[in-house]
Amino acid sequence: MFSTPKGTDPVAIDLGSMGKGQAWVNGHLIGRYWSLVAPESGCSSSCYYPGAYNERKYHIPREWLKESDNLLVLFEETGGDPSLISLEAHYAKTVCSRISENYYPPLSAWSHLSSGRASVNAATPELRLQCDDGHVISEITFASYGTPSGGCLNFSKGNCHALSTLDLVTEACVGNTKCAISVSNDVFGDPCRGVLKDLAVEAKCSPPSTTKEPRGEM
Repeated sequence: MFSTPKGTDPVAIDLGSMGKGQAWVNGHLIGRYWSLVAPESGCSSSCYYPGAYNERKYHIPREWLKESDNLLVLFEETGGDPSLISLEAHYAKTVCSRISENYYPPLSAWSHLSSGRASVNAATPELRLQCDDGHVISEITFASYGTPSGGCLNFSKGNCHALSTLDLVTEACVGNTKCAISVSNDVFGDPCRGVLKDLAVEAKCSPPSTTKEPRGEM
């Protein structure tokens, strides 16, 4: 029996201490778990685990849960330690995006003419970030306007980089659930003339109690 974690964040159950089987919560099947990993040297005649598959955490819809007295039932085939099973509420802790200055502007900048054709108002592309409901952007961990490389969780600055990027993005985003930043030389200046530039940003999301007051968008 277990109680539901407080809040509205999605709930996951960690079955890493178990072996192989199926799990039900309040009569709902949450799926088959298989935490065992095949030995690197291969299996002996007493085991057969196809590959190194290993899955620990499984989502439990909050609609299936009560505030307390939730019933977890396990059908375990190989053995494990149910006393080490744990629950946690989880949310997107990192959000990131990369937008080029030659991208189309957002849909809100488009309008329809009486002729039926669409036109674009004088607008620039926008980079947008958004945390899960109930969370806000608490820190900008990377920001570069210029020629950044890499992808989410692996961004790095290029030879062309506007020094003001981090301060401007922090001012626009930290403390807000979401933010929008124009990808333009008008905002960041032009760190390398004649070069196509991107804006890459990576941010942390946290409960609102750990952040500063929200600021406006750029």
